[in-house]
Amino acid sequence: MKRIEYLLDSMAAIAILILCLLISANIIAREIFLVGIPDIIVFVQELLVPAILFPLSAATAARAHIAIEFIAAQFPDVMNRWIAVLAALLGLLVATVLLCAGWFEFWKTFSSGTHFGGEFRLPKWPGRALFVLAMLFFEIRLLHILWVDLRAAVTGRPAPEKL
Repeated sequence: MKRIEYLLDSMAAIAILILCLLISANIIAREIFLVGIPDIIVFVQELLVPAILFPLSAATAARAHIAIEFIAAQFPDVMNRWIAVLAALLGLLVATVLLCAGWFEFWKTFSSGTHFGGEFRLPKWPGRALFVLAMLFFEIRLLHILWVDLRAAVTGRPAPEKL
């Protein structure tokens, strides 16, 4: 799973780099040549999906999500372990809903052949497929986190900080 997360993180970095280049090129083209890159908004919109969502499973593995430490420090360790299990369950519920919705949206756009308006008439399904891929790996990582946290809560041992 770590190799896949490394690959997803690398692809997110590449997407960010391409975003920077496209936006810079568009600004330069507008200022110097008075013409922008066609469909730039669609390109940026579609590249934001991997840039934002691909690192999600690696951030989950590193337990790098926002936490309220000063409140958690007030609870005993036993309760914090069970709160971690509850958080993983809630995250899994939300991720499952997003994964299902993303799959239905992907399938609808793929089977109907819809596309964005504009000069290039880019198909909509690749961005939807990237969303589903990112949510699928996030869901797999959440299942792993749930297993680790549940085992830690039941046995009374601390869960590892990073997976």
